Order: sequence, then structure tokens, then C-alpha cells
Amino acid sequence: MLVIVVHGVGEHSGCYCGLAEKMVSQSVGVLAYDQRGHGRLPGIRGHASVSSLKNDLHCIVAGMKKDFPDVPIVVLGHSMGGQIVLSYAFDAGSAVRGVIALSPWLRLTRQPPQVVVKFAKIAAYITPWLTISTGVKAEQLTETGDNTVSSKKDPLLHKKISIKLFSDLFENGEKLMQDNHNPEMPVLLMHGTADTLISYQAAKLFAKKNEKYVEFKEWHDMRHNLLKDTCSEVVVSYIISWITKNIT
Repeated sequence: MLVIVVHGVGEHSGCYCGLAEKMVSQSVGVLAYDQRGHGRLPGIRGHASVSSLKNDLHCIVAGMKKDFPDVPIVVLGHSMGGQIVLSYAFDAGSAVRGVIALSPWLRLTRQPPQVVVKFAKIAAYITPWLTISTGVKAEQLTETGDNTVSSKKDPLLHKKISIKLFSDLFENGEKLMQDNHNPEMPVLLMHGTADTLISYQAAKLFAKKNEKYVEFKEWHDMRHNLLKDTCSEVVVSYIISWITKNIT
């Protein structure tokens, strides 16, 4: 079993070392990589397109399937990464055996006015590389607030997102909410009820609309980063149990 991890905005692959250690201890292999505009990859911080991020994931999955043809592959994504794995899996058919989306960006908790959305879409064509601050606060990520996206603690972390990436993620999230899906693999969607960044209600609605293949697990009073919030150990145990039950 191999789990490919796709991180969120401002993060990098190293943020998932703790998850990897716990999974490896249960004989589950893990591959995490830096997405464009993040981590050790060159380029403008926080700048990419959804299509390029999906294509990168496709190439990585294809490479792993070539190297390990008999190993089942699961993709796991958090926040932006959650949207990417959902969107990729629905396009890729049976390329992977399962999908795990943690607090996936389907809709923001506070949706911007339509005029702002339209302006961002226009600006994405004119100055796609222009970046703005995500404005994410530590207390929005975890109850203890000890998961601050701070370059002082980790120089690979940042709080930037380009106009292009924001516009793409917003549009693709709405597409996921509106389209009908019929994937050939099981999907686990998990979300904290106290998430003030990404809409818990949107995740719940998405799961209900696609309940034939989506298992929805809500975590009461947990915030955006389920893997770093209180009870994170229980969250990881749930993920591993789901993999064991549905994939292996």
C-alpha cells in the first residue's frame, strides 16, 4: 500500500513527517512531494494553476504505478490538496484505489462577493503571478494555535497565494460542488465542524450529494488542520483503519 500526500497552500511535504511515521509503522508506505510554488521547488511562492497541480499529481501516480505495478495507491490531500486529489481522482478513473480528502477546499467559510470573484478572474489573465496574503491565523488551524504558518519557525512555509491560484481553486471548487461524479474508488472525506477557513457545510453537502461513494466523517469542534489539532492521533488511526478496511 502506498499513500501519496498532497499538501495545502503555504505548506510543504515536510509538514507530513509525523503522519508518514505513523503510517509506515503500520506497513503503509508514504510519498509526499512539494507542489509548485511551495517547499523547495523554484518559482513564485504560492503561484500555480490547478491544471498544472493536477498534472503533476498524475505524473507522480503514473511513475509510482510503473515502478510498483502491484502496489495499491491512495491519494491523500489536505485543504488545497484535498481539492486537487478529489478533482484528479474523478478525472483519472481507476488510476488510484482510494481518495482521502481532509478539509478539502470546496468552498470558503466566508465566500467572497461575486464582484471580487469576477475581478480575481480578470486579474488572473492580466497579472496571474501577483500574490496576496492568505491571512490565515494560527488559531484557525488548531485549537492550541501552535501550528502557525511562520517562516521564522520553518523557512519553507509561507502565507502567499497568487491571484491565478486563488481564482482557479475557487472555480474548481464550485465545479466539484455542482458536477455529478461517479468514481471507481472509495472516498473518505473528513472535516472539522469548527473550521473557519474552509466550509464544513460545503463538505457535508458534497458528501450527501455523493453518498454512494463518499464516506463523510465529521470531527466535532476540530479546526482546519485535523492532523495537527487536538485528537490528531485519533484522526490518523481512523485514516489507517479506513485504508485497511476499504483498500487492503
